[in-house]
Amino acid sequence: MLSCAPAKRFPESKQKDEKIEKEEKLEKEETTESEPSTAEVRVLLNRSIPSESLKVESTLYLYNKESKVALVKSGNTINCLENYGKPRLIINGENFDGEKFFLSSAESNGIIKVNGKRYRGKIQISFSNDALDIINVLNLEDYVKGVLAKEMPLGKDEENLEALKALAICVRTYATQKIEDGNIYFDLYADTRDQVYGGVDAESPLSNKAVKETNNLILKHDGSQSIIFYHSTCGGYTESSQNVFTKEYIPYLTSIKDGSDPYCKISPRFEWTETYSKEIIISRLKSYSLLDNSNYRLEDISILSRFDSGRVNEMEIIVSSDGGEKNSVIIKGNEIRSIIRTADGKMILWSTLFDLSVRSNSVILIGKGFGHGVGLCQWGAIALSRKGWNYKDILNHYYPGIEASKLND
Repeated sequence: MLSCAPAKRFPESKQKDEKIEKEEKLEKEETTESEPSTAEVRVLLNRSIPSESLKVESTLYLYNKESKVALVKSGNTINCLENYGKPRLIINGENFDGEKFFLSSAESNGIIKVNGKRYRGKIQISFSNDALDIINVLNLEDYVKGVLAKEMPLGKDEENLEALKALAICVRTYATQKIEDGNIYFDLYADTRDQVYGGVDAESPLSNKAVKETNNLILKHDGSQSIIFYHSTCGGYTESSQNVFTKEYIPYLTSIKDGSDPYCKISPRFEWTETYSKEIIISRLKSYSLLDNSNYRLEDISILSRFDSGRVNEMEIIVSSDGGEKNSVIIKGNEIRSIIRTADGKMILWSTLFDLSVRSNSVILIGKGFGHGVGLCQWGAIALSRKGWNYKDILNHYYPGIEASKLND
């Protein structure tokens, strides 16, 4: 077993020795030099009930709000517990009680390493909605660095650089939307509920270059911050936002044809096929309470209407009960993806851009694309980058009439 040095507890008073003052001054200077003055973002790394353990793998300072209370050595474990609706931290038998704790790096590189992963900024430990929250609080530009390579392939050399720059602006715009939403406890999830975030370990020299060369740029329309969505593969046509996310018409989120020969045809999910037994379809309907039991037979499936992009708007599933009574189940729009899912059930359906056929005991979907289809098509952007388009032209292709400008302009 690894022998861990104890956490060094600082006095509650604000008196600090000369060494600590020197370290803090150095930290402040490094932060000022390395980080641009942009917004701060709070990313939820984990929410757990009732406890969480953090294995510390770099030397850290522990703060109770603004007060530094301990030096936590690499090799220690921080046990995070709930104590009457507030966090209690236990480090080598010592208890630390408070409303909100922060971990910051005590090392010159400014990197926090816990549970095998590295992060910039601070780690916040707090309690909300009956759960312990582990939150990475960091500079917006550093957040974009931790997202970009998780959301788009890097490619060879710099062939994808302009696509990465376009996506960096989309990622930053989306994040600023979420910050402005004003969530009390955190701004963004670290997974597909928002944008996939991997911290320092997700960074690469190329994606960091894309972030640096688009520093602080977001998308705006008529001078106001844009509402941004993006997806993997459009399949030849993007989708209008009001058919998926928004009730109102948004001029720069309309359906466009993605080239006479679709740009995103290089995507591994440009075309796909899923084959289901009829029993699986019945089971999926039952799991979403669209049928009251599983004792039904699937009689037929048909597409009732499509959007202009070709994506399915409504589909009808005809089932019959043991008594011979027939029922109709209507599924609309993007809920089709959540209900039908892939044949193995591991993911929501690739897209709603598909045709279907019903066989004696199976249903076959033959489709194109991956994702909801709204906004920038990532694989289309990659193809355009490889064709020599710059990031501004890529963005104007997928978001007609928008412009990239500084966040605070």
